[in-house]
Amino acid sequence: MSRGSASTVLVPVDVSAAEIPPTGVLDLLGGVNVLLLGYYPVPSQAAPAQIKAQHGSEAAERLEAVRDAIARRVDTVAEELCYTHDREETVDRIADEYGCTAVLRLGPADSVDRILVPFRGDSNVDSILELVGDLLGAGNTSVTLFHSVEEGTDQEYGETLLADAADRLSTAGVDPTRIDRRLSVTDETGVDIVTAAGEFDVVVLGETDPSLRDRILGAVQLETLSETNLPVFVVRNTDA
Repeated sequence: MSRGSASTVLVPVDVSAAEIPPTGVLDLLGGVNVLLLGYYPVPSQAAPAQIKAQHGSEAAERLEAVRDAIARRVDTVAEELCYTHDREETVDRIADEYGCTAVLRLGPADSVDRILVPFRGDSNVDSILELVGDLLGAGNTSVTLFHSVEEGTDQEYGETLLADAADRLSTAGVDPTRIDRRLSVTDETGVDIVTAAGEFDVVVLGETDPSLRDRILGAVQLETLSETNLPVFVVRNTDA
């Protein structure tokens, strides 16, 4: 399913309900390969085969409707349909099987003009920047590279981290006028990132562990995910 060296993004969609993802985030996917995962939650007391027999046709129709919406904007779309007791385990397994770069948590976004990329440190930076470069290639969206440091700590590392990331995006072909850098000094880094996210349309986060099931994203990442309903790309750290 791969198109060249473009990132592959896993897009999980609950096909127990008839919902089409917001158009803004779909437009952002034009520069990546998409693996669409339709999952149907199975109650603990039921068997997946039973739910498939009862709801298989409607689930397939809903998945196809989402696929059609994405395919209008993206050249390369593959799909999987699963009936599962455990959404996170299924997402993790499929992401591993297909070698996905990131998993997209959908959220409301009628248009995407600004992307926030908070860096915790130099962990997983390569994959994060590769994905951001691919996302920015799909339009005129701008990006803010963000790093938050505690008061009283050395700011030079953060400044260097952001400058290097901006240089790498520019070298990859992103117009420097679309790249902003923001170093924040605060005594509450988690709150700081959540507050900053409110100014943006989409967030790109890096995980610290290859298992999405374990959800080991660090306290800051977990807080950002739980406190915002924005679309969030969680970039997988497959080398951890």
